[in-house]
Amino acid sequence: MALFWLLQGCQAGDSLVFHYSGHGSRQRNYNGDEVDGYDETLCPLDFETQGMIVDDEINTTIVKPLPHGVRLHAIIDACHSGTVLDLPFLCRMNRLVNQHE
Repeated sequence: MALFWLLQGCQAGDSLVFHYSGHGSRQRNYNGDEVDGYDETLCPLDFETQGMIVDDEINTTIVKPLPHGVRLHAIIDACHSGTVLDLPFLCRMNRLVNQHE
């Protein structure tokens, strides 16, 4: 996946920006980690030959390996993008659901 470069060389105090505007979708979840039974996906230009980018892949590539002290600002303009980073919590307006500790 072409997102590996984003974390290369980053260190505490850095702010990273990931911006995606395009098609988003969802597909049936097969590993049981989604409450609604679906993985959210991004559909890049080559998705018909290379496949969609699944939320689990995005989390594993740019969220979990994020070094301590590095901030990730993700701006996603796509359908089904609300949980595309597959974070352990969900913010809604003035409340926090499944609070992350």
